[in-house]
Amino acid sequence: MVSTYLYMEQLLTLYHIRENIKTQIENDEQNSRIQSGKTGKFTRKRLPNHYKKLFALLIFYTGCTIAQAQNINTLSECLQIALENNYSLQIVKNENEIAKNNYTKANAGFLPTVDASARYAGGLNSNGSTDFSNIDAKTNGQLSNAGSASVDASWDIYSGMKSHARYEQLKELKEISDLNTRFEIENLIANVASEYYYLVQQEQHKNNLEFILSVSKDRLRIVKINYELGSRSKLELLQAQVDFNADSSALVRQKQQILSSKIRLKTLMGELNREQLVPDSTISLLPTLNYTDLLEQTTGENTQLQLAAKQIKVSEQELKIVRSNSLPYLQLTSGYNYNYNRNNKGVIKSSYTNGLDFGLTLGMNLFDGGNRKREIKNAEIAKKNKELEQKEILQSVEATLLEIYTSYDNNLVLMKVERQNLKTARENFEVAAQRYRLGELAGIDMREAQNSLQDAEKRLLDVEFNAKTDEISLMMISGNITEYMN
Repeated sequence: MVSTYLYMEQLLTLYHIRENIKTQIENDEQNSRIQSGKTGKFTRKRLPNHYKKLFALLIFYTGCTIAQAQNINTLSECLQIALENNYSLQIVKNENEIAKNNYTKANAGFLPTVDASARYAGGLNSNGSTDFSNIDAKTNGQLSNAGSASVDASWDIYSGMKSHARYEQLKELKEISDLNTRFEIENLIANVASEYYYLVQQEQHKNNLEFILSVSKDRLRIVKINYELGSRSKLELLQAQVDFNADSSALVRQKQQILSSKIRLKTLMGELNREQLVPDSTISLLPTLNYTDLLEQTTGENTQLQLAAKQIKVSEQELKIVRSNSLPYLQLTSGYNYNYNRNNKGVIKSSYTNGLDFGLTLGMNLFDGGNRKREIKNAEIAKKNKELEQKEILQSVEATLLEIYTSYDNNLVLMKVERQNLKTARENFEVAAQRYRLGELAGIDMREAQNSLQDAEKRLLDVEFNAKTDEISLMMISGNITEYMN
């Protein structure tokens, strides 16, 4: 649905164009009367046909523009596309699948291992011999072959609770991967939302520049007419032309800013194409956020804090794994073997053996040069470091929350001030424009009023955007960033 602001803006533009056409007609007829030396009261005539056609064409164009503006890409739609297409997020999701695949009892060492093997070997030999009676004995092409096959199984029945610790560690690593995926999603939502509202801000600034340009164009037109009539100096005409050119240049640069922002936003969305992207026309804020509620939500929901807590649990399981190396272990082995041999010559033509074997091994490492003691000490230090990191992250998150909330609160106050300033600047501009049309105000003073209005509009846009980016940051820190999906 087209916003009231956009609709009123289109109607206001249409009204100004209509008034400019009528003014041009009045000036044309006034100049004609002056040149012919006629005097007397001026009678307004009906609009000529070519002006009527132009006016009808402008109405049609404005209607088309309003209809086009209905196809607005909402933030929720952009976020949905980004979550489906963003390449960085897809990579993190694939890594999360790897972590899920690793979380198995077999990977932790609970299940036995079974190996099978088979072997075949053969030989073709010739040999000869001569005894002390000079009798020769020869054997040519003697073929022999042998083969074997086996199935062996091994199972660690007890490994000092290493398997249990490893399984719990894999579980924590999987949950860390889940949190990393969540953190990437939150980052993506925050980046898309920030770029989206930056684009909204730049579009609004472009609209303001277009209005300023239309004012400069109107001013240049009036100065030209008055210069031709001899009531304005060439200096004022040149200044009006310089101001018009400066405003035209500013609008071109602003359009480039918008194009760059759209490219960045589409890159985040994972669909870099030439389709038109039309954002909303206003920067809307959520209901005022409360610092106490945000602090409580941050303590319980912040992803970085949850990751830090999981890292501590992983280090705890690593310490258990290292300590388990000092405990006894019990291992069961079993296997089935089959072997055979065949010979063409000799006493035994063929033979084979097969059977089942099994065994239990109970063992314990008594001394390894002090390596276990070193590993345990290092694991304890690593766990302590993870606890310190958690405290550091908590301190950093709380400080960031307070800093951003202070900025957010100040920007809300500034918004009220700048809205009042803009109201005053508009009134000042309207008065200046009226006086300028009546010839009671110099061009430099008109330009000053014009610049004051432009500055007031830009300051309000900057404050609104800053407040929105602060809001996005606060929602992310407190773990509520996904509310922008609704």
